[in-house]
Amino acid sequence: MELVLIKYQGKNWNGHLKIHEGMPEFFPVCFTCHSATVMTVDLYIHIRRIGSRMILSVFSPYWIINKTSRILQYRAEDTHVKHPADYRDIVLFSFKKKNIFSKNKIQLCISTSTWSSSFSLDTVGSYGCVRCPANSMEYLVGVSIKMSSFNLTRIVTFTPFYTIANKSSLELESLISLVLQCLPFWPENSSGELCVRVVGSESASKPFLYQVPDNGTLLRLEELTGGLLVEVNVSEHSTLISFSDYHEGAAPVLIVNHTSWDSLRYKQSGLQEEMELKPKQVCLFAWTDPTKTRKLAWGYSRSFGEHDLLKDECGQFPYNANTQIHWVSFLDGRQRVLLFTDDVALVSKALQAEELEQPDQEIILSIHSLGLSLVNNENKKEISYIGITRYKVPMEMRLPVRCSIRRNFLSGIHVEFKQSPHQRSLRAQLYWLQVDNQLPGSMFPVVFHPVAPPKSIALDSEPKPFIDISVITRFNEYSKVLQFKYFMVLIQEMALKIDQGFLAALIDFFTPSTDPEDERQRQDVDALNTELMETSLTDLSMLSFFELFHISPIKLHLSLSLASGGETSDKGGEMIAIHSLNLLLKSIGATLTDVDDLIFKLAYFEIKYQFYKRDQLMKRAVRHYSEQFLKQMYVLVLGLDVLGNPFGLIRGLSEGVEAFFYEPFQGAVQGPEEFAEGFVIGVRSLLGHTVGGAAGVVSRITGSVGKGLAAITMDKEYQQKRREEMGRQPRDFSGSLAKGGKGFLRGVVGGVTGIITKPVEGAKKEGAAGFFKGIGKGLVGVVARPTGGIVDMASSTFQGIQRVAESTEEVPSLRPPRFIHEDGIIRPYDRGEKETNKTKALL
Repeated sequence: MELVLIKYQGKNWNGHLKIHEGMPEFFPVCFTCHSATVMTVDLYIHIRRIGSRMILSVFSPYWIINKTSRILQYRAEDTHVKHPADYRDIVLFSFKKKNIFSKNKIQLCISTSTWSSSFSLDTVGSYGCVRCPANSMEYLVGVSIKMSSFNLTRIVTFTPFYTIANKSSLELESLISLVLQCLPFWPENSSGELCVRVVGSESASKPFLYQVPDNGTLLRLEELTGGLLVEVNVSEHSTLISFSDYHEGAAPVLIVNHTSWDSLRYKQSGLQEEMELKPKQVCLFAWTDPTKTRKLAWGYSRSFGEHDLLKDECGQFPYNANTQIHWVSFLDGRQRVLLFTDDVALVSKALQAEELEQPDQEIILSIHSLGLSLVNNENKKEISYIGITRYKVPMEMRLPVRCSIRRNFLSGIHVEFKQSPHQRSLRAQLYWLQVDNQLPGSMFPVVFHPVAPPKSIALDSEPKPFIDISVITRFNEYSKVLQFKYFMVLIQEMALKIDQGFLAALIDFFTPSTDPEDERQRQDVDALNTELMETSLTDLSMLSFFELFHISPIKLHLSLSLASGGETSDKGGEMIAIHSLNLLLKSIGATLTDVDDLIFKLAYFEIKYQFYKRDQLMKRAVRHYSEQFLKQMYVLVLGLDVLGNPFGLIRGLSEGVEAFFYEPFQGAVQGPEEFAEGFVIGVRSLLGHTVGGAAGVVSRITGSVGKGLAAITMDKEYQQKRREEMGRQPRDFSGSLAKGGKGFLRGVVGGVTGIITKPVEGAKKEGAAGFFKGIGKGLVGVVARPTGGIVDMASSTFQGIQRVAESTEEVPSLRPPRFIHEDGIIRPYDRGEKETNKTKALL
């Protein structure tokens, strides 16, 4: 077959391949261009077989986009590519190695720099910065790596790490000249300071720091009445420095001397230049040197003070024996006001927004429980049941007889909203969110659930909601800026357990009938046309002031099984559901296998005393967690099931020590009673995780061996039954022993009877050929099934030890799957009807 790559770099390129049986999944094809000089480019072919069809995909492992406006060069072993500064199209790049999925690295050179250190192009979803040293400077190049819509090509974009955008009406110059445009900025020294001036003027602004995030600093310019605003947005792969015109309220502080006796002296803390404000006068203040400590120092008569101008404050000092001078710091829009006065009524009015007001409106919403059932009408099956339920609190009666009591209280959803003339408050709590897998033969009956505290701890402490949100805002009629005094989101530990069958069913349920592939490919190409200006430049949402914005750390337990449930296990299309993830892991030299209890720990997100547009803040928070999650995804290599999940063992031991030191500290902040509780949790965690971690790793190794022996039998029915049994978690240690014993007996009986039954079953299905296949299966099963039973018994026993040591309980399903009649009509759920049909099926 001859392939032609049309108009790449303005030329046509030809490649040839021979189609035959036994072709590998991936292989390279060299395309040649016969121009004045013979040039070649290596592309790859991916083969996917669906039934009798064979689909060939031609792709380049990497698309490289150059947005630096400089000449780039890439080097890796036998590969050397030049990327012109004015070439706006993509460059197709590949390594010369035959195995494209080995861990490859390249070096980068920009303009006249030397080569950078080697770095990988395979960490999809990550961002970073590459340093290219030069004689008198260091070039910083931002790198972003994304996966294409078809999951075979990584799109690598190189951008200048620093970019200057002029959104003002003035023509400015720094090291480069710019007029209402966005241009790359390449610093020639490492001071981190930058000055600007208006073109044609002699004096420049004071320097400011362009490497530190800043959401608005006013620069003094002698020729301008107001000055110039500068913002600095910093991310992992870029820094955007933007200038805009001065507007009313843009100065850091308005100083008001409302007294009648003396002048107010003020200056930037640590500097010599001092200014004076006479009685009954006001003035705007901008930082004299934005690179120094941003605190305002003042003096009035014989009294002195200093403020960081971040939070609302007040105070007083004596002027003489009969007069007290009061000072108040409060926000008026974006601008802070520092007021000095002897008028108590004026002080009270300024402090009004700070006083805790009694609400004049109050709404309380409490929902007992809520359920959502996902049903696929085409195959008449319930896929999932999502339930928000009341919190179940374990209780125990000790006299006259010791027994457990279950008491339900606390609604599934509880919301309180209060409003007064100058403030609003919202408290929203969701106590228990659970997602069940309702497909037959599922590996994980419960897909998502909060991780409840150990039973012994839950008996002695108040239950906490899964999600707890508390928001307090202050506002007034003369300001458009909303003040968030307190914004706290607390999310408890959670577990996510997904098998391939459930994932395939969800994708089938939500995938539209029309194929959006063309639209996705357009998005890939659109990456070429995006300019350096970020979307945040056009963010028109309202500005808000956040005194405290905190989202708690997120701790997620992830389990992934490549096994499918029951009737979906024979469908060839199910691999498409995880095809993207498989290719992604192949791209870093890993193979997708089962993952058991891999823990993601995402650090908390917090800002204090900052102005943000709400959309901008939400995007930053989402990026904070998503980038951490993607980076920790690469820890999957340590969490593979076949290795016994050594990451889990290391995590278990370290978590015990970590909890021992962390939770008592947390309890002490909450009060003496919580401190004692935290100490108890710490001791139990230290003992439980040390024992449980070792037992868990042995259980997973034996589980992997048992799975391999089940595969050797080549008996799909036996494999499915084994998966279902191993997926059912016993409630206690005795249940683990019983489960292991049953597995061993089933293996022995099945192995012996298989010598007779398998040839008969094979003959019924495939005639004589099936008869001989059945003899083979029966003989292999005689050895493999009893051996697998012994291994499964050992695995179940160690799981029981782990469960006892870690004092955890398995979460049961909320309800059995819905029974759907032949007519496909969805009727109100009837538990009794489901149990009746289940009994009939067993009979």
